[in-house]
Amino acid sequence: MTRALAISCNAYFRQLARQVPADVLEATFRENGFVVTGPLSADGALGLPVTGSSVSIRPSALLTAYVRLVRTPWADGENVRQAVQAGLRDAAWNGTASGLSRRGLWAKTGTVPSLDGQPLTTSGWVVAGDDSGWACLALLPRGTGREAAVALNDSLAGLRSSSTTPRVARGPGGDPHVVRVALFGMLRPRRVIARNAGPSPAASTHGWVGPGRAVSLLPGDRLESGLWELETSEGGLKRRIHGSLHCREEGGQLRVVAELAPLEYVSGVLLAELPEGSGERRMALGAATLRFLSVGPRHADADVCDTTHCAWFVGRGPRVSWPRPRRHVLLAARSEGAPEVVDSGTWARIVSTSSQAGPSQWTRHCGGQPLSAHYLWGNGDHRVFGCARHGAASSPWTRVLRRDDLHRALGAGSDELTLVEEQGVWGLRVGSRVLGYDQAHRLLADVLGWDALPSPPSRLRPVADGYEVEGVGSGHRVGLCLSD
Repeated sequence: MTRALAISCNAYFRQLARQVPADVLEATFRENGFVVTGPLSADGALGLPVTGSSVSIRPSALLTAYVRLVRTPWADGENVRQAVQAGLRDAAWNGTASGLSRRGLWAKTGTVPSLDGQPLTTSGWVVAGDDSGWACLALLPRGTGREAAVALNDSLAGLRSSSTTPRVARGPGGDPHVVRVALFGMLRPRRVIARNAGPSPAASTHGWVGPGRAVSLLPGDRLESGLWELETSEGGLKRRIHGSLHCREEGGQLRVVAELAPLEYVSGVLLAELPEGSGERRMALGAATLRFLSVGPRHADADVCDTTHCAWFVGRGPRVSWPRPRRHVLLAARSEGAPEVVDSGTWARIVSTSSQAGPSQWTRHCGGQPLSAHYLWGNGDHRVFGCARHGAASSPWTRVLRRDDLHRALGAGSDELTLVEEQGVWGLRVGSRVLGYDQAHRLLADVLGWDALPSPPSRLRPVADGYEVEGVGSGHRVGLCLSD
């Protein structure tokens, strides 16, 4: 595996693709953001042209999938992932991507029949990245993958340095492009009802849906732009979304992704995080949200999700908290007369402010000890945004995590927990695995609720029935502090 990746051996991976059941192969492609049409053959899985079928993917989704592969441990088969990592590093150092001529990178090349259709010629691709989460994809229209890596080398230094400055992609009228938001991921819904809450009919794959009418979403469904009230079968959660929706199946559950105007997304974050906050703080959070979006998508099929993996987003409401997994509690509504979305004047200030230097992350409470993005995510951003409101070690917390719950949440190795710091990045060692805060928080939340690990703990010790963990603050403690 390692050597085949390093030298980009098509014969090896064609044989591997033939050994994988077709349904598993196709499902894996789809889960990682690929669009598959027609029967998926071994050659098609390699990206080679096949009559009657095709495999395609958005460049940003491909990069997201590669970064996840390099950075996210597997619960099962971790030794295979490590072999893949080694192959990607060997490719960049002494394999087909050695033209990159520098250490600390991972890469993969590919050579395909010329994309302009010229006979007896080829086009070369190369994907390259580092452990911070930075990655890029390059195409050499006439050449091989090996030659693409050589050509990329000349631009690599500039690309890597410029990527540390967030930029907001602009569309017509000066606004960022449409924001894709994955909804209800933690609920894993098997049924979602969508009701047209707007004043006029809206188009859908079910035909026109009149005001007040409802449809049950099925995989492959799409609802065009409008005001939709969504209700899940799991817990009866209702949420209003103004935008378009599409639905697919993922592991027996429904995966619903909303496409929203940036104004709608930012308003949905403000309603969740600062429904009663001051105008200046709401504007600062809105600007940070746009900077966050400019960094790039965090999911293969969506820019962001609606959980704290990305940002707390509630659309146009209602606003709920999650004290336990899949059980929500309705929080106070907006003040009477407060708008559902920010007004045009405030939005103009948010967009203008987002182009200035500032944080692209925010947190509920810094605990008096704000952290750098690198400490949490290893992305190379060592900046720390101080908070004038909170002194050292404020808002302490303690949790006792029972062994049974830990085993359900973390699986094998949960009897052996230690806090580690590798290359300046926080980690929770679970047996032989090391989990980052995002992953540890999400796994524990699935069993114990979102408050099981309020922030990266600074202390962990075994007790009679499990482990006691201690820390300060809440959220991840990176960026703009939202607490009074």
